[in-house]
Amino acid sequence: MLINSGTSRSIVLHGNIHDLFFIQEEKQEDYIPLVPFLTRSWDIPGFILLVYELNGPLRFLSANDRNTMKVAYHSWRKLIGSDLTFTTTLTSERNLSELSNQKALKPDGFVDDKFEEYLNDAIGSPTLALELLRQFCLISRSETPDGKPLLYEKLIILIEATDMLLPEGEIRSLNLGDRHRVSIVQDWISDSDFMKSSDTVVFISESRSLINSRIMRLPQVVSVEIPSPDEKDRRHFISWFNRTQKPNDKELNLWGSQSQLGMLTAGLSIQALRQLLLSVCYSGEKLQPETVIEKVSDFIQAQLGEDVVEFKKPNHSLKDIIGNRKLIEYLRTQLIPRITSTGKDAIAGFSVCGPIGSGKTFIFEGLAGELDIPVLVLKNIRSMWFGQTDVIFERLRRLLMALVNVLIFVDEADTQFGGVGTDAHSTERRLTGKIQAMMSDPQLRGNITWLLMTARIYNLSPDLRREGRVGDIVIPVLDPIGEDRKEFIKWTLDNVIQIENDEEKLEHFQDLTEGYSAASFGSLRADLEAAKVSKGELTENEILEVISDRILPNIGPIREYQTLQAYLNCTRKSLLPVHYTPEIRESWRRQIAELESRGVSG
Repeated sequence: MLINSGTSRSIVLHGNIHDLFFIQEEKQEDYIPLVPFLTRSWDIPGFILLVYELNGPLRFLSANDRNTMKVAYHSWRKLIGSDLTFTTTLTSERNLSELSNQKALKPDGFVDDKFEEYLNDAIGSPTLALELLRQFCLISRSETPDGKPLLYEKLIILIEATDMLLPEGEIRSLNLGDRHRVSIVQDWISDSDFMKSSDTVVFISESRSLINSRIMRLPQVVSVEIPSPDEKDRRHFISWFNRTQKPNDKELNLWGSQSQLGMLTAGLSIQALRQLLLSVCYSGEKLQPETVIEKVSDFIQAQLGEDVVEFKKPNHSLKDIIGNRKLIEYLRTQLIPRITSTGKDAIAGFSVCGPIGSGKTFIFEGLAGELDIPVLVLKNIRSMWFGQTDVIFERLRRLLMALVNVLIFVDEADTQFGGVGTDAHSTERRLTGKIQAMMSDPQLRGNITWLLMTARIYNLSPDLRREGRVGDIVIPVLDPIGEDRKEFIKWTLDNVIQIENDEEKLEHFQDLTEGYSAASFGSLRADLEAAKVSKGELTENEILEVISDRILPNIGPIREYQTLQAYLNCTRKSLLPVHYTPEIRESWRRQIAELESRGVSG
């Protein structure tokens, strides 16, 4: 459509460019790489297709196309009499030692074999190749003195590995060859005559962010993203493979249906899916869901890097959570239905706050285990922002667009996301803005749910915390009180002493564990287990001795500050431990201000 309508004559294809694509021709159908797919799809009368590969030749689709261009080239030479621009480009290229072993151009005009000579010289000389392609477009729109076009066919030029030919970076930091190529392309596609012509140049790169911004900022350059295969694409490939490609006429040995396999392979490219199916056919073993999930996990980590993303499958669920009865009930009855929904009630995400040691991570890993859906853990996001940041982000977004019903888990979110203020690094602001936009992307709602956890909810950007992103639901996880605290005490002591029906002992242990968080109870349980290993069965006095010897870390004021902030940022009255009123909310603000005046800021 872009080509036929003339909307743009400079197109950047980016995204899933290294995959396989389905093509059907008469009685033949196949999955082939992108460039063959494009050349076969666009092989129609009236067009001449050229493909340039880095360090490869300028390749015409057919010998007839090559001869047609050669004739037009010779006519053009006779028409203009010389080609000073091209001679200068070639001489400059030689100065870069790219053609040091080839004979120099003679300055006295042209000979009949110049067309073939220039095509040969362009091999391994990217600057020369780009200038030659620019000249072809000039020839294409040239006319004879009597007004006839030198070339009746339209040109479609495919340029692979554009990111290597026109690398991103400040012009002053690029080497001479890179600067020269950027200049050639900028002049080429900015020429008003080229923009009004019928020729098209298609630049191919995995990431548009890797192409020099002087080119990408031009308004006439249009980016077209090639998405990862969706469920329909994957199901089609599985069916096609089973019909035409399975080795030794074996049926795919699946645990379920092909549709189930298509759904579970969300995130895989067709190339990766092909490898999986070939492996299954070769082994003859039944393909199990666990194998598929492992393959998806390995593929995603390979694409994004193990230091950026991790697949996690929690081994516990909500039934394993101690205490937190009100919270668990809320998760089961209110939150899970909205996470699993694909309708209008689906949520983009939610955030979890509460003081350090309150059990946030364990509880919400249990939520993920209860949902039985893939959990994608984002980690070290900010640390990678100053390298291949934009590239990683593009891959992440492309991946998320292909996934179905996934929980994005971000622990310590206040350290993972940067700010958008003027004091933040420009790369940090740009990427934070993109992530915020992705959280509220309606295309992802119902498929992707963001879960941000932090003890310092007040450090999260207000743009992140707004409604429509993760501010719709802010859940506090607090220290256990009342019946929840009794349950923690029983759980802590159940391996060393039974106090189930002894209210007096239970009350005594409650007094001894005043101020304990979930993490404190876990630590005490471990201490009692260690004492039991060294001493055998413990007496009540020995248990009391272990408890009495413990001193809580000196972080009480900080945890108090974080608890008050959790109260203040909570968006559900039913999740607060006290009856909510505006007056109480104001008292929390005053207490926070008082702590801050004493130098406590969490």
